Amino acid sequence: MRVQEVALSFIESVCSEKERSWSVSKDRLLLMFWVFVYGGSIVLGHEKYLAVEQTFWGYGQPYYDLVTLLVAFLFLMVSAAFLPLSFERPSSLFIYAIFFFVYVPSLMIAMLSHEDSLDRYFWLFFNFSVGLVVCCIAVRCGGAFKEGNKHPSELVVYVSLLGGGLCFAILYATYGAILSFSGLDQVYQQREAGAATSLFVGYCQVYLAYVFSPCLFVIGLLYKRFLLLLGGLAGFVFVYMITAERTVLLLPFALFFIFLMFKWRGFGAKNSRNLFAVGALGVVLVSSLFDISGVFNQLGFYYFTRLIAVPGLFVSQYYDFFSVEGYTYWSHVTFIGGLVETPLAYVGDEKWPALGKIIAERVMGVESQSNASFVATDGVAALGSIGVFLIFLVYSIWLLVLDRVANGWSKMFVIMVLFPLAFLSTNGSMFTMLTSFGGVFWLSVFFADKYSIRLTRGRNE
Repeated sequence: MRVQEVALSFIESVCSEKERSWSVSKDRLLLMFWVFVYGGSIVLGHEKYLAVEQTFWGYGQPYYDLVTLLVAFLFLMVSAAFLPLSFERPSSLFIYAIFFFVYVPSLMIAMLSHEDSLDRYFWLFFNFSVGLVVCCIAVRCGGAFKEGNKHPSELVVYVSLLGGGLCFAILYATYGAILSFSGLDQVYQQREAGAATSLFVGYCQVYLAYVFSPCLFVIGLLYKRFLLLLGGLAGFVFVYMITAERTVLLLPFALFFIFLMFKWRGFGAKNSRNLFAVGALGVVLVSSLFDISGVFNQLGFYYFTRLIAVPGLFVSQYYDFFSVEGYTYWSHVTFIGGLVETPLAYVGDEKWPALGKIIAERVMGVESQSNASFVATDGVAALGSIGVFLIFLVYSIWLLVLDRVANGWSKMFVIMVLFPLAFLSTNGSMFTMLTSFGGVFWLSVFFADKYSIRLTRGRNE
């Protein structure tokens, strides 16, 4: 009897949404429809734009096969059927980031890249799809996210100011002589000049850009603290003057847009499906107008290619390379690499364990950094298609912990400060995301700040 109750409870957890009505079913169908349209736009963009303008990255004319297309869209629809309908939990932000920027483009591009794509990539995307579905189910079974009125305490503000100020001082002492607001034609020279001189300096760069500056900016924006808002903006601009990373310069605009979107439209299902509608429209416009409009030509490179298509391409590109040369078995991860031997294929390679640099040199023949999502680095490169499923299990655990510690916090604050981290998950190792870009930091803040408030109240009572 107990087993039956547990089974029924599990099924109810998996299938339940906030409301059980026709409106929920309608929202699900609309979401799946726009995911389908977005997938179709990637196919169109592959043929009309990527295979014409971006052959350098490895895009060729797609091979159309009816069975392969049916399988690709089947994977797409099954995965979309389990997506969160709204941004009710912090984990939803991360799931949508991976789905929009990595899963859909990697699936639709890879499945049309070769005549034998179905045989070559079936198990890769089968495990990718299953891992994504398991992740969606896991966070839903973790229980409803209960938004509270917990806002960041002054301690969080002081930590961000102190941390940001310390990073600023160290970076200014290191790079004061080369600070420059670089144009598009000087980006790579500035990046070379602003490269991290040590591990510690590298941490200062990323924490100022992706942790302290966003925190100050978000607190200033949400709680009308003008000086903190300016401090956050100054941090973004300062880091850009060192590293010339366009992402850093665009972050405050992205955060402001997210603020307006959730303030005006709430956290409901309209935002999730509009993401795919707007994404599809952008790809279609780029594919249709890139050769007659300078604006859309630039959008083709910065929006479609760099933001969507390249993260997608790297999944299959990493698979093609590491399935032949040999998997890393997670030895590229710092704390694991110190315990196990480097695989023979990479012994003596001065670029090890920078997988992105290895891929750039051996596959593309250039000195660059082909950074990829955790799906490619910690999944595909580590153990192929099985590695993708395994890393999603680890990712699901982290998302469950994130939802738990963020429970009771202001949803707007949590989602906004986590946005840079969610975006970086599409372009970096999961372990790097947790340690170098603030994943563990924010877990600690959400838990410790809330816990300290409870202790204070207890003493007062």
